[in-house]
Amino acid sequence: MAKLLEVTSLTKHFPVRQGVFSRGTEFVSAVDDVSFSVEQGKTLGLVGESGCGKSTTGRCVIRLTEPTSGSVKFEGREVTGLHGSDLKAFRREAQIIFQDPYASLNPRMTIGEIVSEPLLIHSIGSGSDRTRKSKDLLDLVGLNPEHINRYPHEFSGGQRQRIGIARALALDPKLIVCDEPVSALDVSIQAQVLNLLDRLQDELNLTYLFIAHDLSVVQHISDEVAVMYLGKIVEVGDWRELYAAPHHPYTQSLLSAVPVPDPDVQHSRDRIILPGDPPSPISPPSGCRFHTRCPIAKDICSRTEPPLLQVSPGHMAACHFAKPCPIELAGGCVTPDVDTQVEGVAQA
Repeated sequence: MAKLLEVTSLTKHFPVRQGVFSRGTEFVSAVDDVSFSVEQGKTLGLVGESGCGKSTTGRCVIRLTEPTSGSVKFEGREVTGLHGSDLKAFRREAQIIFQDPYASLNPRMTIGEIVSEPLLIHSIGSGSDRTRKSKDLLDLVGLNPEHINRYPHEFSGGQRQRIGIARALALDPKLIVCDEPVSALDVSIQAQVLNLLDRLQDELNLTYLFIAHDLSVVQHISDEVAVMYLGKIVEVGDWRELYAAPHHPYTQSLLSAVPVPDPDVQHSRDRIILPGDPPSPISPPSGCRFHTRCPIAKDICSRTEPPLLQVSPGHMAACHFAKPCPIELAGGCVTPDVDTQVEGVAQA
């Protein structure tokens, strides 16, 4: 299947400034040499703890944040150098769903104005056409089209996120960056929004870059999963294989924290608790960035950065001592039944 999105060596450094007129001499390495690809109609889940650079990666992909270096190709065309009308045309193809359903909607605009604003910016249709399209989009995401003249404060968090999804769909995009779209919602509402995104992908042949820190959420919607730590991808692969046999110690620790919907199994599992806090992205550790917290780190880990290499077909990990952590030997690395966990999230 054709690759819709190809990201190569993407890097984003933010200068650290001490005062208004000072020049930045230090940099925050938010994203450092990140590469991945997403096929048309598929979903890549990008996961990691807060501050690892996953949201910055998503924003760089659609040029909301300008990357420091690297390549982003959309349908084979480089987008990092686009400007003016060319960049505007690209934005019709790539949209974003923001994390906060409260801050991402203008409280002074009606729902109809919010959903139709992309059409207005791109001069698509007449006023009546945009109103009709807005009502159709609201109906598509499960909201009452008759509420088109209401304001955001009249809706719940889950309903506001549906409005954000409708706005993202207004221009009929091919790629949608989902920046933690359910993290601010209740568990039951999370399941509804995830099922909505899943249905829309099937109906509209959408491609998602799905950003989250909750692995159970990512597992429910993703075809592939990429794990980030301190600005770098440390493991990537098909979600079933990655969840069943994670090779990187960081991935294993994340999966050990995923709850299991079975009290007996949950009680018998062993948690992998990492010592300390993540290092500062201003001065990341030498060698492997995870070695300061890794339970199996050796001398080579602090000296040499491990490359992202294939450990099995379609499965890559960046670890000098990458070893699988299969379900039957994990002692709690992952859930005993991956499908059961997916079901639990979907039916929550």
